[in-house]
Amino acid sequence: MIKNSLLALVLMMSFNANAWWDTGHEMVCSEAYNLLSPAAKKAVDPLTEAEGSFGRSCLWADWVKRERRETGNWHYINLPDDQQDVFEARCPENGCLIQAFHDQVKVLKNSQTSFLQKQEALWFIGHFVGDIHQPMHVGYPEDLGGNRHQLELADGTKTNMHKVWDGQIIEYVESKIGKKNFHSTVKNKIKNFLDQEHSPKIEDWAQESRDIAVSDSVGYRGAVLKIASNNYMDTHGPIVQDRIALGAIRLSNTLNSIFDNED
Repeated sequence: MIKNSLLALVLMMSFNANAWWDTGHEMVCSEAYNLLSPAAKKAVDPLTEAEGSFGRSCLWADWVKRERRETGNWHYINLPDDQQDVFEARCPENGCLIQAFHDQVKVLKNSQTSFLQKQEALWFIGHFVGDIHQPMHVGYPEDLGGNRHQLELADGTKTNMHKVWDGQIIEYVESKIGKKNFHSTVKNKIKNFLDQEHSPKIEDWAQESRDIAVSDSVGYRGAVLKIASNNYMDTHGPIVQDRIALGAIRLSNTLNSIFDNED
């Protein structure tokens, strides 16, 4: 009981951390929840009850890495320019996003793990699926996934490539069309994407993100982009919405495959 209360307190504290990508992470998990089977919802609900929603619980992983520094490397996998094939990538000893995802899925599937272990595993999985669909989480090691790729916004604000893709594109689009319309667009994309085949492999999702990151339009490869203009934000806003929508579908598929097969 005490552990549950402390975990809930930690989560509430994280809501004030103003971390990047909160909107994206919360949307991935909230929309995934709407796609869960009855069996999966029954399993997920008690693991997120103290936090109020699955969407809110998926923000926890960004806060806890400050205290549990060993989890920091679990949020990304960076590859040098001569290694574009994610399937050939190898995680370093201190871990990476792909390995961490697989490890937490094993924890969630294991009937011998405790409630708290399953709770954390679910929160990590939800967060990791959001991370892997953000292109800069599959970036280059030399610039820390775009964190050292310095940019300016159209108004002269200093930023970097990672921040632009982590949240500033979302903020820009929301400022133009409103948060409600931003969410509605993602929901419509989910409906459209549901008719497609979706790989269950996180490696495939990572490859998609890598391909986006190094595409000519993004301007990350070779650090050619210096100003993230309004036109840049307009052009890539739909891509961010696509990634949120796809993340939600694939997260729901992952959890349904786990919980629908439980006895």
